[in-house]
Amino acid sequence: MRKYFALATLGLAASQAYAGLLPLDPGVPLNLFTTNANDGYSAGRGVWFQANSSFTLNGAGFYNSFAGTESFTETLYSADSSGAALHGSVLGSFTNSSPTPGALYNNGTFGSAVNVVAGNYYYLEVTSNSDFVSNYFYDWNGTPSVNLGVVTILDGGQGGDPGALGNTVAPALLLDIQPVPEPATLAVLGIGAIGMVRRRRRKAV
Repeated sequence: MRKYFALATLGLAASQAYAGLLPLDPGVPLNLFTTNANDGYSAGRGVWFQANSSFTLNGAGFYNSFAGTESFTETLYSADSSGAALHGSVLGSFTNSSPTPGALYNNGTFGSAVNVVAGNYYYLEVTSNSDFVSNYFYDWNGTPSVNLGVVTILDGGQGGDPGALGNTVAPALLLDIQPVPEPATLAVLGIGAIGMVRRRRRKAV
């Protein structure tokens, strides 16, 4: 019984490996930019990444020093392997019209969860109808790419400009991940369940 329970517990732990909020952090300092034309939020700024594992994406988040009257929209697009077509099909989007003021992450959920597929490319973008009071950017030109385990972030971008990946800043965005159990994990869970059923049958006899 203990052996089967341990296997089932191990399977559950493995299936939860990528649960939670994952900052798209390239590992460079997060700098504050004052409000100016470099905001670029009307065109949109975002992060281009590749999925290393398949998972469900519930929503996303954005780190900024918000004022009470500001709002933002985050949109997840499909993208290609070169980053030249950042704006592909819209996979999910939400608008936060009343973010909490202060330097912190504000989150939101898509209308429906998005199935992110291992090996595919995506572009997560934040837009606004006005400049923000303060802007937090990573000064990063995409070199080298950064493997975060479940995803590899490749570069930052602005708008739908094919040359946008030449930008040297990326907004502080995050992914709200719900894990998808891999076949091996499901098999382990199945073994544990079968073992418990057999043990109960033996006791009944």
